Amino acid sequence: MVLKLVLDDEIEQKFREKAMRTFGFSKGFLKEAGETAIADWIVLDTEELPKLENPVKAMRGIFRHLKKKYTSVELQHETLKLWVKEK
Repeated sequence: MVLKLVLDDEIEQKFREKAMRTFGFSKGFLKEAGETAIADWIVLDTEELPKLENPVKAMRGIFRHLKKKYTSVELQHETLKLWVKEK
């Protein structure tokens, strides 16, 4: 699986330096560092997400405030706005 991330320049630089120091400058060091970082984050974030019986039913009515037709990408952006607002 491929996962592309756009990082702040300073964060990227620090990540690369830490990865080189930890895993050495050999082929695949960034992949190994990224996998380790994500796995560690998953372990640290122990909050369980609720299981939804019917996710479509849970979404029903969530976009009722939208008046015009949206593309799928525009709907993704609207969904993100709703999720960020809830947290």
